[in-house]
Amino acid sequence: MNQITAILEHLRVNGSITSLEAINMYGATRLADIIFKLRKRGFQIKTVNCVGKTRFGTTCNYAKYVLVDE
Repeated sequence: MNQITAILEHLRVNGSITSLEAINMYGATRLADIIFKLRKRGFQIKTVNCVGKTRFGTTCNYAKYVLVDE
């Protein structure tokens, strides 16, 4: 299974994915590119901007990609 297929399956099962999840679970370091390719294939994926904390306690922004119902 390649990374694009793995990310798509993850989205179908879990509904969303973040870059950190993609790196830890699938070794996918370029999630935005994979999402771009999935969108080109016709999948509707929305980007949700999130705010969190780093391990040092500072505020950071990250994206969560959500698969819109197929």
